[in-house]
Amino acid sequence: MPKYRFLQTIINILYALPVYQCLVLVILLFISRSETGGPSRTIFGFFNLLLCIYFAFNLLYRLRAFEAISYIYYPILPVILSLIPTFYLYILSVTHNGFRFKARHTLHFIPAGVILLLNTPFLFLPFTQKIEYLSFALESGLGNPLIPYLFFIYIVAINLIVNIQLFFYLVLTIRQYRKHVSFIENHYSYTEQIDTGWTRSFMIAFLIFFIINNLLYVIGFRQHQVAGVLYTVSMLGITLFAGVRGLNQKEIAIPVTENEEIIPGDLPDEPVVLTPPAIKYQGSPLTDEQKQLLVKKLEILMVKEKVFTQSDLTIDHLAHRLETNSKYISQIINEFYHQNYFTFINSYRINEAMALLTSPSSDKYSILGISNMAGFASKSTFNSAFLKFTGMTPSEFKKNRAVR
Repeated sequence: MPKYRFLQTIINILYALPVYQCLVLVILLFISRSETGGPSRTIFGFFNLLLCIYFAFNLLYRLRAFEAISYIYYPILPVILSLIPTFYLYILSVTHNGFRFKARHTLHFIPAGVILLLNTPFLFLPFTQKIEYLSFALESGLGNPLIPYLFFIYIVAINLIVNIQLFFYLVLTIRQYRKHVSFIENHYSYTEQIDTGWTRSFMIAFLIFFIINNLLYVIGFRQHQVAGVLYTVSMLGITLFAGVRGLNQKEIAIPVTENEEIIPGDLPDEPVVLTPPAIKYQGSPLTDEQKQLLVKKLEILMVKEKVFTQSDLTIDHLAHRLETNSKYISQIINEFYHQNYFTFINSYRINEAMALLTSPSSDKYSILGISNMAGFASKSTFNSAFLKFTGMTPSEFKKNRAVR
């Protein structure tokens, strides 16, 4: 018996840890929100607050504290239905320059509001029937028509609406991710502070979290002690990973030039599928002569002036130098070089780095020095790009050249 009690205490502590972890993350995110200059940490803090309430509900259920649950059950379904939309808004906030929460974003919370209203009859149940309903010990409440109604609302919310949300917002998140990647590749020659790897990681964690949670509800594994422990440990890992990423995530720093203003909270509609340039730009007003002139001017900037060595070079900067707009530059690069802007600029940088690495005077420069001279802002980005373009690291390339 003492050993059993000890085991139960350990399990109870495990159920309490996600509550504590999310609460700490909420405090850290709200305290540090002013550091980013944007709303992403505020939104992510709100997301973790919702998680904290949800995990607290699970802990109380684990402790069979039905009297305490009766006071928070009324808003718990809306809390659950607000999790996925809030997470999606967080993704929007870190993939949109100058994102601001607008009135139209409240539309995402309509299902939660509707369920809150439909669940209102719970407030009018006698206290004893609330406890029986929450503990599934339905005796005195069997004759009350509100009981089956409340069960129906619960099933609709958890088994239907949550699944619809999961599919709908997963599609939206994937679309936003592809849009974000396309936007970056067509406007930036660097990935520092606008890296997309974290978004992919978030999407995977997001999917795992709700799939595991959904399976436990549908299959009924919550009744099994081992499954409950595994679930809690999984949630600890996922929320910790997401929290650390959220605390480290920077707001997008997108410089705006005189040529083109980026509207806050709105990304240009970049294509999410590959389209042949001939079809993509068939409505372009550029004549063949204008295209050829832009190509010549672009090559002068790249070959003679080596503007690619500017580490924070954006397509807007190039457009400003060529006295045109970024859309035309993007068209020229797509049509004549069959590349996006990111690949176009970095191909020049890699060629420059290769020339420096094979130069007799390169021995006096470190790999970091050469990467900076070629236009890369960090050694890690340089190594990654070099490996992608040449199939080997800069050190391997230099060693192979030395052997020859």
